[in-house]
Amino acid sequence: MSKKIRLALIGAGGISAVHAKGILAHQDKVECVALCDVSDENLEARSLQLGQAPARFHDWKKMLAEFGDRIDAVDICLPHHLHAPAIFDAVAAGKHILCEKPMCIDLEEADRIVEAVKRAGITYMSAHNQLFKPAVREAKHLLEEGALGQVYWIRCQDCFAAPQGAIRGQWRSHSKLQGGGELIDTGYHPTYRLLYLAGAAVEEVRGTMGRFSIEMEGEDTAAVQVRFANGIMGEILTSWAFPQPYGTHDIHVVGERGELFGSGNRLWHLPRGFEKPSERTLKEVDEFAEEIGHFADAILKGTRPIHSAEEGREVLRVILQAAQNSDGWQKAAATPSHHSEL
Repeated sequence: MSKKIRLALIGAGGISAVHAKGILAHQDKVECVALCDVSDENLEARSLQLGQAPARFHDWKKMLAEFGDRIDAVDICLPHHLHAPAIFDAVAAGKHILCEKPMCIDLEEADRIVEAVKRAGITYMSAHNQLFKPAVREAKHLLEEGALGQVYWIRCQDCFAAPQGAIRGQWRSHSKLQGGGELIDTGYHPTYRLLYLAGAAVEEVRGTMGRFSIEMEGEDTAAVQVRFANGIMGEILTSWAFPQPYGTHDIHVVGERGELFGSGNRLWHLPRGFEKPSERTLKEVDEFAEEIGHFADAILKGTRPIHSAEEGREVLRVILQAAQNSDGWQKAAATPSHHSEL
């Protein structure tokens, strides 16, 4: 491979716009050489954004077969139910993979992906962009330094009032295409943030689901409780029905020596015994640019991404079990379980 990764975008609508922006931020490492989408309008929009003329395809199988020798890696930005098929085809073609969340919508598929990636020896990165939020990065650093001592409780959340037209009648409104409801979509972000900050295996999961304002088959709001093997209690709140509750943050951690809480590029630290927290304003970053750069470095340097297929599988397990166990506590299986639908 040359020092510049030749990347193909599979899926040129929606979220791919911020991925393309991230590619442009790392032109010394990454070049988009191909685009694939069923929509010519999407293909044209991404070509214009990238300021170049990558090869265009309507079928990723054809792209990999006819243009694969000029592609090193793929960036998958498709609707949820298409992630697994695209991943398996990319693995079979020997391509490195960055895939939007969720990795897939079924644990059996997730297990097969983990095994296929391991067998192929490729770099797989779960596109968990919010791990690059400055407040999340700094909180993780402080926790690893022992700033709070023993951690007791962590809450992560991501809530906003989604416009009805953005969901109703679209693929996200159908559980079989989405993989469930809001929890497996926007709720994926606070779930992987929670697991990242806790740094331990999940032992128990339960969830409470509600649908308040969005016309869709699944839930538009979810509250999840998680117990970790190291004793940490975790909570997830996520919704398309209402914005972030007043006075709350993306992350909040309580431990024996105090608290950490924050959002975006601002983090507060309240040591136990103090009445007011200290505030840290951190350097703002483009999360997707950081993500693309991290993916490129993992390939070029042969290092493991911050979250690979194993973490993608574990996040999915927590989400599916939260939905399944929404009527009460139930032990989370340590071995793979298989649920094709929620």
